[in-house]
Amino acid sequence: MRPAGAPVPEFAETQEPLTRERWNDYGIGLLRQGDLKGAERAFLKVTELEPDYADGWVNVARARLQEGNIDGAEDMLKKALEVDANLAKTHYFYALALKSRGKYDEALEHLRKTAAAYPRDRVVRNQIGRILFLKKDYESAISELEKVLKIDPEDLQAHYNLMLSYRGLGDMENARKEQTLYLRFKADESAQTITGEVRRENPEANNERQPIHEHVSVPLPWEEEGKTEYSYASDNDLNIK
Repeated sequence: MRPAGAPVPEFAETQEPLTRERWNDYGIGLLRQGDLKGAERAFLKVTELEPDYADGWVNVARARLQEGNIDGAEDMLKKALEVDANLAKTHYFYALALKSRGKYDEALEHLRKTAAAYPRDRVVRNQIGRILFLKKDYESAISELEKVLKIDPEDLQAHYNLMLSYRGLGDMENARKEQTLYLRFKADESAQTITGEVRRENPEANNERQPIHEHVSVPLPWEEEGKTEYSYASDNDLNIK
């Protein structure tokens, strides 16, 4: 216990990887919750703690991309490439920035580098297919999107872009087929109205329905050999005894 009147000791901020990782995880949480400015500040802290950690620069760019700050995102991605020119996620997000500017050929170059590292990544291949469609290279787009369906036959984005690509070729038979599949796998928007009243009457169920939500820890006693212990429920289903 600190004596009354004693000065508060100064704690030097550590530069250990664990400290960086905590800030990075905090930023990821804020990003998923939609707090883009908060996430950016957390990720900038990561770059201060470890400038040679390329993911920190990439994550700042991710927050800026979602905000629409393309120039700022590109600045961060260039720094990330200086740190690690082979990091696949850097090329992916750089491609998104280039795509938003209409620089499709450059975007494809970066996406193909990502696909080379992760050939079964549906998100990357969907982006390649989408850009090929925007370039009106419909046959190449179809070829790429078919690769997505080999990974996941129910991929919604792939069916949607295949529908558009077949329409671009004038192949209405296959376009209708893809439209049918797209509508088959598409989320039923009317379900929101149907479940709305139930969720309003049951806050716990509504909480579970949210993409990001909090579980309040509650002690759960049980008897074991005459002893009472407690298990605390958490959002990651871990039990601490």
